[in-house]
Amino acid sequence: MNPPSTSIRQRLTLWYAAVLLFLLACVSVGAYAFVRSSLERTLITQMNRDIDTVATVLAAEPASEGPEGHLPGNIIFRAMEGAHVAYHSSAWCGHQHAQGSSEDATGLEGAWHSIRGEAYRMKVASLSIGAHHYRVTIAENSTALEDTLRALLQVLLIILPCTVLLAILGGYFLAGRALSPLSAMASKAQEITADSLSERLPIPNPSDELGRMAAVFNSTLARLEASFERLRTFTANTSHELRTPLTVLRSVGEVALQQPLDAESARDAIGSMLEEVDRLTRLVECLLALARAESGFRSTGEDLELGALVSPILDMMRVLAEEKHQELVFEQTGPVRARGDAATLRQALTNLVDNAIRYTPEGGHIQVRVLAQVDGTPVAEVEDDGPGIPEADRARIFERFYRVQDEGSQGTGLGLAIARSAVEASGGRLECEASASGGCLFRIRWVKG
Repeated sequence: MNPPSTSIRQRLTLWYAAVLLFLLACVSVGAYAFVRSSLERTLITQMNRDIDTVATVLAAEPASEGPEGHLPGNIIFRAMEGAHVAYHSSAWCGHQHAQGSSEDATGLEGAWHSIRGEAYRMKVASLSIGAHHYRVTIAENSTALEDTLRALLQVLLIILPCTVLLAILGGYFLAGRALSPLSAMASKAQEITADSLSERLPIPNPSDELGRMAAVFNSTLARLEASFERLRTFTANTSHELRTPLTVLRSVGEVALQQPLDAESARDAIGSMLEEVDRLTRLVECLLALARAESGFRSTGEDLELGALVSPILDMMRVLAEEKHQELVFEQTGPVRARGDAATLRQALTNLVDNAIRYTPEGGHIQVRVLAQVDGTPVAEVEDDGPGIPEADRARIFERFYRVQDEGSQGTGLGLAIARSAVEASGGRLECEASASGGCLFRIRWVKG
């Protein structure tokens, strides 16, 4: 179905005019019906009074011996007894109702027009006065009533289209005024590009619907700006990290080509190049892991026993700890179960233990604990007694490529970012705080919910 070609302003105007036309038509029909009913009730009341007056007059007059008796008065009536006219008023003849009066009186019931074009309403009533039985026909001039209704109808037929026309013009103007902020926002939105994401839409009235929409759009722009800024920072940091090993590879290769090398020197050069290749490989693997974790992957979760997940990791990392004469201790308060993805959690725990071994001095102590809190929440902790992380840096250590300035690290700065993404993919939260010994305590806490 194709969208309508008319603008919102035009559609609002048409809807407004249509609704107003319907309401005015209903009011006009109701007003016309009310006025007509009121005038007709007044006319009928007058005719009933005339019938009562005629009955009083007939009761006071002797019976007519001729074909018909003439009675004075302004009431237009005719009284028939049987097949002949017993009485009629002089007004009856004066208004030329006598013409055709020899016909059946019941034919005069309702509306009637005289030969002069006057409109009358007729009513027939049966009256019994003494021994006489009359059929009395009353006529009331309804010309004024019909003229009034005709004039009212003409006025309504003139007012209705004029009002609708004014409503269309006024509605079009008001719709334009109401939608003018939307036009301003559309114009401003067209000016916003990837290079000007700091721009925001104008919000003339934050309390109305358009203002709230502009506020939502501005918050979306703010999120986009933050995402673009993170992307730019990530690109710059990645370029910087890749440039160093590539520069070393180029330098070693150029030196090796510029001078003759014996077998030992060639092996040293190739070894240096392989070290840089290994560094590049680790960096690329970290970037791929981080991209995979942040691509929207969310583990459906499997039931895991955390102790069984942690033990193989510690057996593998214990060799590195023994090289630095460190004590790597595993504590478990009993079977602790959690839901998550085993591969991502294994990667997160491996990174945390590797960091603890790297920054803990020789002869240091590292504890890995798996426990359940009082409320039943599963928790995994990695604690070391290394130099620790300053409080000012703890809020940023999970950022990509961020490294504490005085830690002397040779890493890529992606380990903790990968660990956090992996934990969040399994429905958990990674926290960092200072340990009792002054080192670091990393805690994986599963979020209930």
